[in-house]
Amino acid sequence: MSAASHAQNGSPEGDGAHSQDAAKRRYRRWSEEDGERWKESFESGKSILEIARVDQVDPKLVSQWLHRLGVEVYQGRHRVEQLPLNIPTELVELLSKGPEHVLKFLDERVWGLTATESGTEQLKKFCKFLELHSKGVGILGIAGQLGIHRSSVSEWRNGSDQPYLVNIAKTMLHQNIKPGWKALPLHLHSGGNEQQDWIQAPSAIQGDDDIRVLLRQITPLEESFERASRLGMSLSNLEQMQFELFGYLMGIAVGDAGKTSSSEERFASVNLDLQFTKKKPSNEMLGELVCLAASLIGIRMSRIANKHPTGYTRHSKEPTDAYRWSSERSPFLAWIVRQCLGLERGKTTSHDKVHMDWIFGMSPDFRKRFIQGLADSDGTVRPYVVEITSTPNAELVTRILQSLGLTSAYSREENGEMLRTVVRNAEAANLPIFNEFTKGYRYQLLKSYTRE
Repeated sequence: MSAASHAQNGSPEGDGAHSQDAAKRRYRRWSEEDGERWKESFESGKSILEIARVDQVDPKLVSQWLHRLGVEVYQGRHRVEQLPLNIPTELVELLSKGPEHVLKFLDERVWGLTATESGTEQLKKFCKFLELHSKGVGILGIAGQLGIHRSSVSEWRNGSDQPYLVNIAKTMLHQNIKPGWKALPLHLHSGGNEQQDWIQAPSAIQGDDDIRVLLRQITPLEESFERASRLGMSLSNLEQMQFELFGYLMGIAVGDAGKTSSSEERFASVNLDLQFTKKKPSNEMLGELVCLAASLIGIRMSRIANKHPTGYTRHSKEPTDAYRWSSERSPFLAWIVRQCLGLERGKTTSHDKVHMDWIFGMSPDFRKRFIQGLADSDGTVRPYVVEITSTPNAELVTRILQSLGLTSAYSREENGEMLRTVVRNAEAANLPIFNEFTKGYRYQLLKSYTRE
């Protein structure tokens, strides 16, 4: 019998018979029993396309029956076999507790962090992303429900380009935070989305030990040794010099140094801007000393273009440019201004009192360097006295000098306010009230008066 006659006789192996049989199966009336069978297959992990292919039925029909039986069908009408999350298990566990729990977790551990409106919204979406992923929702389904691009879903799943609050939470899971201390990064990058060199700082300073423990976490910049060499200084006792010049930097901050808060919303950060007149060449080395103090606490600070006279200085008898230095923006500098100086955001040392009673619990070495920074910034040498213009902080400065044994120190009132602190030259020179490293013009002038 030929193949043709075999087909004509209705053999199931014939093409015509196969087509007719398939057509009967394809267009037969599908019952609820079939729907239940499809539901069971779908819930066991098979896709709609796989189920439809087995029964040679339109995938739309399978999808309709699944909907009719109350099965949630994700975008694409099939489950997607999810790739595993490249996210630490402990982070997933933390985020699974919800965004409010995460924000509380961060607030208890991180200093200067702001959960912006957009940042909080991204955190909520990320928590929802983890929930949907655990349910087997595919990339397109997650992207559609969260209103984000599918590439973001892939990056989140792969552990890259995550929201900044998620990144910080991941970092904090590996930080053993001391009671009464909080973590902060020395450096920020990418608009605050990346943080580097985390340290812990006390919420309140109790004495030398707090500052020393804080500073031991910081590695001075390599340039510190080069700067010290140019100044003729030795860093053989690096830890002690780091400690003392930290106090010196605070004095500079209370004095003339500009303290500009960042407009960055995610993390509080500040930079220092320092200017000294070029009329006194020794001021150039003074700026280098401040840069050394900054580099010892890991903060980059360097000379920038001179500043031309502005305002009233432009109309003075001898308008003179100013040497100028500027530091990087850092949360650590913001911590110094807010926690150590006690200044709220937007407050300045020119108009607002600092709150530094903690300094009286510090060693004489620290208090001496603080006074030197302030005097190098705002001090004036007269024939018999040294004056430090320190409004509105004159009374605090006077108390610190008296705590160092300079009993002649007093606050002078002018125009109804305490404008400056005054101390006799002999006591000032004995401290010394101006730093002995750069031996600047004030130091030399004071020396000449006390030698006479």
